[in-house]
Amino acid sequence: MTLRIAFLCSGGGGNLRFIAQAIEQRTLPDAMICAVLTDRECLANQFAREHRISTRVLDFRAQEQQEVLDALGEATADVVVTNVHKILAAPVVAAYRGRLVNLHYSLLPAYGGVIGMRPVELALADGVKFIGVTAHHVDEAVDAGKPIVQAVIPTEPHDTVASLADTVFRNGCLTLLEALRTFILASTDHTGGIKNAYVRNRESCFNPGLSFPASLFDEPFWRKLADYPSAPSARRGHSAQRIQGQG
Repeated sequence: MTLRIAFLCSGGGGNLRFIAQAIEQRTLPDAMICAVLTDRECLANQFAREHRISTRVLDFRAQEQQEVLDALGEATADVVVTNVHKILAAPVVAAYRGRLVNLHYSLLPAYGGVIGMRPVELALADGVKFIGVTAHHVDEAVDAGKPIVQAVIPTEPHDTVASLADTVFRNGCLTLLEALRTFILASTDHTGGIKNAYVRNRESCFNPGLSFPASLFDEPFWRKLADYPSAPSARRGHSAQRIQGQG
């Protein structure tokens, strides 16, 4: 049975492109991206159209988000990755409870409730010794769902948000991939796996451990992912999303 994954996006679609590549190279087997639904026209829509994936711009401002529910139903999504910069309405959460996956750039519950690289900025300002990423279930409270996979990254004295951005992004991609693999490999024991991996020349710790080697994604792969071109119509306002385009 093929796992049908829908993405809710707002920006550059970096995680979307990564997961699409993981599916293509069979690191995420028996899966497909069935829909890309966004709250604005963005690079995620462009990527979806280029790869013949169903894509629509929806109004997430409606109280019940019925349009979102209808679109997910039409796509017959099994799992929904919620990278959109909007809070999901209670009916959406109820309909897909246990099947909504969000990626947050902190070790939740620390630094919840903010988006993008803001959690990293806050963590560095507090002088923390570790930052990280969390792939977690979505419930009615913001960033309060149960973690599925977390990655821990040690900080160094010279670190800045800019210097860490790509490392955090790559760890986020690997963490999201492992989280999605748990839906396919539900019967697999996830207590083992590869706990430690070098990501952009820095050792990270994953829990549960990765069920695939991080080295499958080499430096040329990451550079190609980062170099995804901006559409002429989307280049204004989206240039900063090309590398760290989580949504």
